[in-house]
Amino acid sequence: MSKTKSITDLVTQLQEENEQAKFFYKLFGQAVKHEFNYSVDELHEIILKYKAYESRYANKEAQRTEKQGQQQDISRSEM
Repeated sequence: MSKTKSITDLVTQLQEENEQAKFFYKLFGQAVKHEFNYSVDELHEIILKYKAYESRYANKEAQRTEKQGQQQDISRSEM
């Protein structure tokens, strides 16, 4: 037999879970700040900037490799 809960009980339970989630989010933020001396938002921004830098660097490397390949093709065709 399953016990059904009223809507009011379900809403109350959901509110309690929400408050607990907010508490743990805040606690996690404090732990991150203490451990890394950056807030979660600051770390997120650093990660996004690093990904953008990494992407630009990879694109430059690909372009440089492509240019070198084209130069080798030109020098071979001149032989």
